[in-house]
Amino acid sequence: MADHPRPPPCVLLERVVRFVEAVGLTSGGASRDPDVAAIIEVGGWSWSTVQMMGSVEEMERLMAPSVKPVAFLGDPPQVSSLHMLLPPPARLDLLGIGEISSTHKGIIVIYANKCYLLYDASNNHLTAIPPIPDSVTSAPIFLPLGRGAVLVSAAGADDDDYIFADIVTSPSTRGINPALPKATIFARVKNGGEWIQSSIPHLPLTPHLCGPTYFFHIDTAFSFAGTIFWVDLLKGILICDDFLSSPQGPRLAFVPLPHCIDAHDKPRHCFSPNEHRSIGRVSGAIKFLALIGYCEASCPENEVKLKTWSLSPDFKHWKEETTLTVGDIWASESFNQMGLPHVLPFSPVLSVNEDGIMYAVLNDVKKEPIPQLNEFGDSLGMQLVPKANYMIRFDMLQNKVLSSTKISKKATSRWLTNTFLATDFSAYLQDRQNAEAAGKVGASAKGKRKRMSSRQAGRSKCQGQA
Repeated sequence: MADHPRPPPCVLLERVVRFVEAVGLTSGGASRDPDVAAIIEVGGWSWSTVQMMGSVEEMERLMAPSVKPVAFLGDPPQVSSLHMLLPPPARLDLLGIGEISSTHKGIIVIYANKCYLLYDASNNHLTAIPPIPDSVTSAPIFLPLGRGAVLVSAAGADDDDYIFADIVTSPSTRGINPALPKATIFARVKNGGEWIQSSIPHLPLTPHLCGPTYFFHIDTAFSFAGTIFWVDLLKGILICDDFLSSPQGPRLAFVPLPHCIDAHDKPRHCFSPNEHRSIGRVSGAIKFLALIGYCEASCPENEVKLKTWSLSPDFKHWKEETTLTVGDIWASESFNQMGLPHVLPFSPVLSVNEDGIMYAVLNDVKKEPIPQLNEFGDSLGMQLVPKANYMIRFDMLQNKVLSSTKISKKATSRWLTNTFLATDFSAYLQDRQNAEAAGKVGASAKGKRKRMSSRQAGRSKCQGQA
């Protein structure tokens, strides 16, 4: 029997999770077969609402065994993705779309219409968690602060134990705006049955992050060394530790990012921060990457700067590390040898296990006239037409493109909005495969010993009879 190919230690995971009805697939798990991704894409997906369930037991009863996670893994710079496979005929109430909030070791945290799903790659298990109380009613008491759902290792516990947490606030008296700096942290321990509420008098945010023109918003979340990092990619990091372990409650601190953007006249919805900024763990340190000038119409594209910083071990100070202009990247020999388009990098992310390595999308898009005419025979204007979509693996220290790939056989606008995160969750698939292989070897050796013992017993019996 052929061995499974080893999963890559780090992957570029698409944040969108699709619930699909895919004809031709009958089992979940991880795959490195491009045909699997093709089958899933053909299956399509629906915007139908994921049904809300009242309890974990009800959610698990209705979902299992209907939903099977399918992770398609590609070696970077290829893109990896996670789909939830629904065998045909699929239940319409389970078709939909989710979004990855964060990863922790081999577990992926997914939002699915205000519910939470935890996909454990080490055992291919899917756990459903109900929403935070009073957060999904017609007049919710709690509002999310963004993409804040995260797992953190439980203090002093077994390596596999974790705490699942999210942070919310209340609506202001004016209605939809968050009532910052007030907030509440909700948490659940592994295999725990109820949400644990931890009220905070106020977050350590400066007044200008609490309205009325700007509100702190979590773009990404992760944990490191038992500490939670809730990150507003335009402003800074809300750091939380001593979670559930201190009688005084969580200890919170705010660390501004080294290059903040004045978002008062540039609303967040004009430029998603994930398009031009990212942060994460890189080889045991926290690093931040930004394309400076990306949002400024007055800045020529070739003068946009790619800069990185590292956070000090005490999580208080930033140190600048690399600086390049986009023009420097375009002018590099490796970039031009690969025939890559001279466009701004999109959705840049740092490798989690290789220092100085960045991945980014290059969308080759052209303006073309809209083919249809209006009722007077006049042109309807111009439209953006994708020509090619590339992902590059780039060494910022050497200003060198190490490799590139077309992430779609056919150019698509899908990659103009999709963002990614670099994660090592795939390494835990490798651990599972190693354990399975060891089990097969052990079973084979045990069977061999049993057969040898049987033959020896048979020979002894024959000799005795002789």
